Amino acid sequence: MTIVYTIDAIERIVELLVFEIEIPKEKLPEIAKVMVWTDEDYSDFTAGIGGWDLTSQQVKAIEKILDKNFFKEDLDFQISGGEI
Repeated sequence: MTIVYTIDAIERIVELLVFEIEIPKEKLPEIAKVMVWTDEDYSDFTAGIGGWDLTSQQVKAIEKILDKNFFKEDLDFQISGGEI
């Protein structure tokens, strides 16, 4: 079982996935601080359970952690983990 963690960019009107950014596993502790997850939330996420909507502030903080620029005002963002 391989779990992949991603930031998903979603078009607002038709709710289609526009792109996704893979999150390296070693960055999860830093991202957990941005997300302000409980221990249970973190455990669920790292097990590949669930997804969370992101605020623009969270997306911008995660961009800094990942050293990537992907925020766009016209998209919604979510963080998710799941098996491939």
